[in-house]
Amino acid sequence: MLKLSVARRTRGRAAMAVCGAAVLALAACGAGESSSGASGQTSSSDVDAARAMVQKYSAALTSYPEVEPVSGDVASLAGKTVWYVPIGAATPSLRLFGEGMANALRNLDVDVHVCDGKFVPTAIAACLEQAGNSGAEAVVTGYFDYQLVPAAIDGLVAKGVPVLVAGAAAPEGKTNTPQLAFDDTTEAQNLAQELTADAVIADSDGKANVLYLGVTDSPALKGTADHTVDFFAKRCPTCSVTRLDYNTASIDKVASQVSAALIKAPKTDYIVAELDTVTPLAANGAQSAGFADKVKFAATGADVTSLQRIAAGDKQFANTGFGGFYGGWRFADGIVRMMTGGVPVSEGAAVRVFTKDNIGGLDLTPAGFASNDWFGDNSFENTFLGAWGVK
Repeated sequence: MLKLSVARRTRGRAAMAVCGAAVLALAACGAGESSSGASGQTSSSDVDAARAMVQKYSAALTSYPEVEPVSGDVASLAGKTVWYVPIGAATPSLRLFGEGMANALRNLDVDVHVCDGKFVPTAIAACLEQAGNSGAEAVVTGYFDYQLVPAAIDGLVAKGVPVLVAGAAAPEGKTNTPQLAFDDTTEAQNLAQELTADAVIADSDGKANVLYLGVTDSPALKGTADHTVDFFAKRCPTCSVTRLDYNTASIDKVASQVSAALIKAPKTDYIVAELDTVTPLAANGAQSAGFADKVKFAATGADVTSLQRIAAGDKQFANTGFGGFYGGWRFADGIVRMMTGGVPVSEGAAVRVFTKDNIGGLDLTPAGFASNDWFGDNSFENTFLGAWGVK
C-alpha cells in the first residue's frame, strides 16, 4: 500500500472536489466576508500535531498503491481518442491532469483531445456536445460535478460514449458503471487544504490571524473552503480567521477586496488561499493596504510561480500540492477500464507540502511542474502499465 503521503479515496462523500477541487454548479455570487475569532486555547499538542503532519508530508513519495490488472482487451483501444474536458484549463493543475493522462494513454496509442470548459457551464456543455459529435470514444471530465451539466453528460452516455466524471463524487443514487463512473478525490483535496492550514499553525505557534481566500465558483469549492475554516477552528482554537470569498468571474476585484479586509482586520498576519492562482492578487492588495511586510502567504495548488516565491523568500512560506501528473495517470486508468467494460478501481493521490526546506533541489520551471518530479519518483508508471498488460 501507499505510504502516508498518499490519501485514500472515500466514495459517497459529499461533493467537494479540486483544485481543492471542483465542481457542482457555478455560483453567480460575488465576494463575501465573514469572521471567526479565537474560540479557545490552542494546546502545545495541537501545534506539535500540525508540525508532525507538515514534516510527514514534506517527504517525497517513494511508493504508490498497487493497481489491479485490467481484465478487458486493452490492445483494442489503439487508435482511439479520449476527450478531456476540465472545468477550466487556465488553472495550471487542471491542465496538468490532462497532460498526465495524455502521457499515460500514449503508451496505448490512444490520443487525448482537450476542450476548455472556461469555468462556464454553457462552455462545458458545448465541449461535451462537441465530443459526442466529433467521434470521441470516451470522455474524462475534470473537477466539475455531474449536476452541473447532467443533460450533456447523459447525452454522451446515450450515444454509447463512456464518461468518467473525474475529481467529483457520485450524486445520490448513482453508482459506477462502464458507461458512467465517478472518481472522487475529495479526501485528498481536503487533506491538501488541511496541510496548508497545519503549516500556518506550526509557523505561528498556534496564534495566527488569518485572512482566508475561498472560492465560490461552485458548491464543491465552497465546501472545500468550509472544510478548511472548520479545520482551523478545531486544530487551532486560538487562531482567528477572516474569510473572504471570491468568484473567478470577478477575480480582478480580489486585490481591492483583500486591501479592504486587511484594513478592517489589522491584526492579520497570514493570508491563506484555497487556490494559489489568486496569491499574486492578494499580495497586491496587501501592498496597497500597507501590509506588505506584515503578512505571510500560504496556499494550495503548487504551481510554478508559488514555489518560485517560496524559493525567493518572497513572503510565501508554504504551499501544498496535489500532484496532477500522477492524478492524470489515475484518471487514465479509470477510463481504460471503462472502455474495456470495467469500472475505475485505482486509489491514491500525490500530496506534498512545499517549504524552503524541501524545494532546494527541485526544477522550479514549467518543465518541472509538468512531471511528477516535485512529488517523488515515477515508479507508479510501471505499476499502471503492468496492470494494462503493456509492461
